Amino acid sequence: MTSLSEEQQERLDIISHKLKFMEQRPTVAIIKTLDPIVLAADEMKDLVATAGGVLIEGDEQTLLALNPDVIMLMPNDMPIAETMSNMDTLLQLPGFAGLKAVKNNRLYIVDSAMVVNDAAENAVDTIEMLAEIIYPKQFIFGYEGNGWIKFSV
Repeated sequence: MTSLSEEQQERLDIISHKLKFMEQRPTVAIIKTLDPIVLAADEMKDLVATAGGVLIEGDEQTLLALNPDVIMLMPNDMPIAETMSNMDTLLQLPGFAGLKAVKNNRLYIVDSAMVVNDAAENAVDTIEMLAEIIYPKQFIFGYEGNGWIKFSV
């Protein structure tokens, strides 16, 4: 990340301070492509870690084997509505509906246009949004409905 303004650093410090009191860091899978399923890797690792999660990387087999606590659908260049139209296909994949994140209602659709990991300002926005998804009781930054929605099965 490029250098942060004082205001941006304060925003990150708030997240960091609250995360000190979290005993368990949830595992997070970010699905970048739906067909075939490809999970986000290095480009999201630091952002998810800063937001308090542990990113899992890999493909459909990895997703099923590691059974993450949180699943975010963030297909490249796909707005939320378009991702929604692909949900039936995803839910019909063998084993997908049985995943812990799906059963526990921790499946989210994220507008990939809202996620930027190079410009400092947008990176702070992205970290706030990820923290809000990973820890919905601890963080409310106002991205729900615009940057992400919860998908209930």
